[in-house]
Amino acid sequence: MESTISSAPSSKWTDGFEHAVVHIAVVVPPKSTSEQLPLRLLFASVWLLASGRQAPSRPLKPYIKRFNKDGAIAVDRIVMTVDEAIQWYRTSSEELHTPLPLNGFRSASDGKPLSACRLSDFPSWPVLGVPMESEDIAQKSERSTIPFRNLGIIRYSRRISESQEWPSFLDTAGRSKQCEEALQFLEHHMHVDFREYPEYLGGMVLAVPDCDVHSVRQFVDPKEDGSESLYFHVKPHPSRKLQGLSLTVMEGQQGMLTSFDKIPVPEDGLVVIERPSPIHSSGLVLTHTERGVLLQTPIRTFLRQMNMRTEVIERRVKISAPETDKKKSPVTEYFSDKKTLASSQTFGDAPNTTDAFKRLLDAKNERLLNYSAKLYDQKWFTADQRKEALKHIRDKLKQANLSIFIADPYFSANQISQYLFAIERDDVKIQILTSSSAFKKIKVSEAGPESDNEAPLDTHQALLRNLATFQASHRNSIQIKVANTENSLFHDRFIAVDNRVWMIGSSLNSIGIRPTLAMRIPHGEKILTHLIDLYNNAVPLNDFKIPKGGLKKSCAHCGRAMVDEKEAQILQGAKTHGAQGTQDVDND
Repeated sequence: MESTISSAPSSKWTDGFEHAVVHIAVVVPPKSTSEQLPLRLLFASVWLLASGRQAPSRPLKPYIKRFNKDGAIAVDRIVMTVDEAIQWYRTSSEELHTPLPLNGFRSASDGKPLSACRLSDFPSWPVLGVPMESEDIAQKSERSTIPFRNLGIIRYSRRISESQEWPSFLDTAGRSKQCEEALQFLEHHMHVDFREYPEYLGGMVLAVPDCDVHSVRQFVDPKEDGSESLYFHVKPHPSRKLQGLSLTVMEGQQGMLTSFDKIPVPEDGLVVIERPSPIHSSGLVLTHTERGVLLQTPIRTFLRQMNMRTEVIERRVKISAPETDKKKSPVTEYFSDKKTLASSQTFGDAPNTTDAFKRLLDAKNERLLNYSAKLYDQKWFTADQRKEALKHIRDKLKQANLSIFIADPYFSANQISQYLFAIERDDVKIQILTSSSAFKKIKVSEAGPESDNEAPLDTHQALLRNLATFQASHRNSIQIKVANTENSLFHDRFIAVDNRVWMIGSSLNSIGIRPTLAMRIPHGEKILTHLIDLYNNAVPLNDFKIPKGGLKKSCAHCGRAMVDEKEAQILQGAKTHGAQGTQDVDND
């Protein structure tokens, strides 16, 4: 059941607030439908206005972004009393209406039925929470769970909706112009990037600034004798007093927790901790006896030294070059600044310059790099590791429980027996994307173990034959497609096992024969989406027709397709005519 508990328990953290502002975005259905559909909740945020803040005025009319026959997005800003705003925020999804303003009721848009999916509370109502920040201030990949920028000492409640279908212009993974315009419009007016925070589509957020605390600062004061003072300054809102507050202070040195102290915050808000030696890093948790956690910052190192370089741009050079190696390639232009170092200054002193300290840092960084390499399955194969490379790929395929996707422009007949027989489960779906580059003349003896003569056989027939051999002993759903059009061609090599994607520098027919790298992609699902698009635009293997004009011959040195003698002569001649005259070939 959807929780619609009374807002009464929230009274302890609404004292001191009079007004709240509601930012709301709705989807306006197209008028062309025979039945007029209600407005649809896209997102809403309710912000309690801190003491002393002036309530913003309402726009003369809602901001609207139209999308032809698909409907529109409307955004409005409405001021309400605190009690009415929270009551609206807690309304069940079945009874939800657009909010009613404190002043200036508009019959055309206020109090209208609002369609919304079932909403769930995170954290459980009436608990409020603060975002848990990353331990590393430079770790940009780990973002806050709240989609807003940090605006002060604020606690939040979230109501997240169930999954639902949205109009095409609200596809957060879409690349169309309408998607870009819609998401930019919402980011401008609602201050949320829904590409990064898609879970908030259809939901609500309640933001409650602390009624007493405005901000918290922390800094160190080094002394001449080597001791240091650690200061925390808790600043109140105007005319508010600091009561019932505590600071939990954590300190650390080189990965070791050295202190953990809980200190009452005095009325002047200044907390001082004396240490006989330099303070390496610290973090804090600010709490209130009734309101709970107000702020959390992880342990972070203090900035003690800064280097500043000043460079002078002596001249700017404009470079023109062909975009590709085609004969009629368009020209691309770019600029390069030639810079000279004017000055270099260092401010502050390094906390520790000993060799032992450097060893600690170097070893820590090495462990982090090794951990990342292990996490993303980074593997380098040298020129004599063919057996190891084959086993590495087979082991990946053995782990498959649901699906396998292989994209390799040179995947051909031999790769069926080299890899696919390692698949252990018949219910694993197999999709393979190769290209016309893979088809070359081979001998029948290379096509499979049952061949008994040396008559020429093209790779297309050999691949079909080996595929049939595989299907005779496996019940897997398997389909091979050939990329031979502009909207299906590709270059890199990929293997996806249960939506985890690895990128391989060399084709499967030569991995371990030439040095190459294999590595798992951090967010492979997005890459797999693009690969599936290419796969859908490709031709099924049974329907593929080898172009007339001669098949490509095998290259004994690299295991890849090699152009015929006539084309090779053309390429050799092109090398003497510069970039504009070269042919469009794969040079890796």
